[in-house]
Amino acid sequence: MTHSGMLHLANGSVPLKPSSLSRALELASSPWEVNVVHVLSSWWSLSDSMEMKTSGSTGSPRLIQHSKAAIEASALRTLQYFQLNPGARLALAMPAEFVGGMMMVIRAAVGALELEVVEPRLTPSFSNSTLDFVALTAAQARAMCASKRHAQQMEQWKVLLLGGAPVQSDWLGGLSKKLKVYESFGMTETISHFAVRQVAPMLEDVFQCLPGIEVSSESNGALNVQLPNQSIIQTNDAVEIVNSRTFRWLGRLDDVINTGGVKVHPSAISALLSSNITEPFVVYGRPHIGLGEEVVLRIHSHEEPQNACQRRDELNRVFASLLPRHHAPRAIEWKPMEKTLSGKWKSPR
Repeated sequence: MTHSGMLHLANGSVPLKPSSLSRALELASSPWEVNVVHVLSSWWSLSDSMEMKTSGSTGSPRLIQHSKAAIEASALRTLQYFQLNPGARLALAMPAEFVGGMMMVIRAAVGALELEVVEPRLTPSFSNSTLDFVALTAAQARAMCASKRHAQQMEQWKVLLLGGAPVQSDWLGGLSKKLKVYESFGMTETISHFAVRQVAPMLEDVFQCLPGIEVSSESNGALNVQLPNQSIIQTNDAVEIVNSRTFRWLGRLDDVINTGGVKVHPSAISALLSSNITEPFVVYGRPHIGLGEEVVLRIHSHEEPQNACQRRDELNRVFASLLPRHHAPRAIEWKPMEKTLSGKWKSPR
């Protein structure tokens, strides 16, 4: 009998096959589990395509249609690259409504794998500590590594794939040398990751494309990705091309702030805050050890006002009422700003 894979939810397990959908929905006891079942329902539907929600790294979040043939090809590339055979044990601790989590579900279905679904929080708890493949955001992995109990659990894993934000290397030394850790590179437009680089126990400085993917760059250094169907995705990522299948990532060409895997648009935050701040101000991102970047509010001034503490308290209350938690500035500063030739206030760099 061919192995169909299994979906493991908090209240029970079902085979990963269409006839199990009703039972899976009955067992789903939380929104994140329901989302997983909805992904499977869409995957096994009669439609030739699926909708995927972008995270907003290249503009406002939107829905993108991908053919199921292209989605399956993406899943198979990952299964092949990481040698995930039927029965391999995976864990999902990311929201299934975005491409990273969605593709974990589809890989399990395509590859007949064992998939455990847990709550997507900063330090997820897995019932099965012996896992062949786990995908986490960089912020989740860092938090787990800092917890003795979670770090011991990670020692039982074989491969950890990190996404959501650039990986800071300072915490990787605390991981088991047996655990292979990879940083992924991709987006909704490329149906999840199309390239990876190992960051532990060996630290590579270049991304290697998965089978069938090639890369090039524009004159401004912007990365272009050629998919197996010969279509080309243009990105806002600045890269150094080593060869057609290898590249170094240098940074973003736009000003999107990536904080703990959450994409934050400074212009949207500024629009919401404009009625609460009378002075010139900008919202920008600066490096943060734990989050990759943090959101900062800079108000134009040559010195901090005498009532700075009171102003910070007032503004933090405004943030809490207007902004999602990860979008709220973590720091408020009063410093001089410069203007562009067109008269716009420059963001600090």
